[in-house]
Amino acid sequence: MRLRVLAGAAVTVAVLPSAGVAQAMVNGTPVTDPSTAQWVATIDPIGTGSLFDTAGCGGALVSSDRVVTAGHCVDELDPYRMRIHINARTLSRDPGIVRGVRGIVVAPGYTAVPTPGDADPNDASGRDDLAVILLDRPVDGVPVLPIASSRPAPGTPISVFAHGNTGKAVSFEDPAYRDDTLHRGNLTVISHADCAAATPATIDERSVLCAQDTVTHRVGGCWRDSGSPAVHYVRGRPELVGLFSFGGETAGKECAPTFEGLADPTAFRDWILGPLSAHEPYPTGEPVVRKTSGSLHCVPPQWDSVRGRPPTSSSVDWSTLTWMGSLPVLTPIPGATSADLPDHGKGEVVCAVTAANSGGTIRTWSSGVHLAG
Repeated sequence: MRLRVLAGAAVTVAVLPSAGVAQAMVNGTPVTDPSTAQWVATIDPIGTGSLFDTAGCGGALVSSDRVVTAGHCVDELDPYRMRIHINARTLSRDPGIVRGVRGIVVAPGYTAVPTPGDADPNDASGRDDLAVILLDRPVDGVPVLPIASSRPAPGTPISVFAHGNTGKAVSFEDPAYRDDTLHRGNLTVISHADCAAATPATIDERSVLCAQDTVTHRVGGCWRDSGSPAVHYVRGRPELVGLFSFGGETAGKECAPTFEGLADPTAFRDWILGPLSAHEPYPTGEPVVRKTSGSLHCVPPQWDSVRGRPPTSSSVDWSTLTWMGSLPVLTPIPGATSADLPDHGKGEVVCAVTAANSGGTIRTWSSGVHLAG
């Protein structure tokens, strides 16, 4: 799946090429018209530091206070830290309109589907891979992106707008690893049969729309393009028809121009724009680590009953903390899955709390604490 720098519960930051492109989608073209795609959203899961460094997935503003994105983009991330940027054209100098998160709801059937014979979760396909982010305040002065009433037929031209990674950088510090400006890539909808033939992955026909560059055979998606919107223009008016979910990585072709699996928002239109009562857990702050005689104790956060619903399950684990530029890297400590951790050894650690309910799963972590040893 197209996430890689903010991927999963095991690590907050994974390997590069990251969940995210120096050509947005590979071989896309810069969007120079400031009136085009103002509804593009950029998700910053850290909420501090340079947006160019920390931006993760994309999304689309579909009402004044709702952004729709891929479910795997928010799965196990912390809504308390998250910031959403609307119409951020150039990440290094233009943050766009910034909003906090009032709540997140992941589609009830969302599942990452492992590719047969491939144990890497980054290479999974997705089923019902959608989520709605409720903003803490409405966004004024930006046109929303309407959701198409039905899925476009094979042969239909569509355009994707994204800020991803080319995956060509050899170092995270290399500024070429990231697309600074918003890019556009033109694709064509392909049939389910052609999509299924391009990969050993399972393609869920009901919730996945597939597309490909059938003209130049050069444009494709890459890491951090997840959640980015695909639109079809009807009489010059854009309508949302897809959200980047997965692609060539399921067939061993990372960032190569190949097929793109898009989560289909047209199949979830009523749900996306509906009441959304089951919000995932929302912490009121970070977990706190208290030092006791010879050990560290993790105190989980309280839960916001307005922005989220109480967790139905939760767990605690401990990780060492290092940094990849401005991004934290959490590496789990084997066997450290209780609220207490012996205070010995060296380095910086955090306690992490994972909590879930029917609205989704979140993972939040404490500030770093240096071990005494």
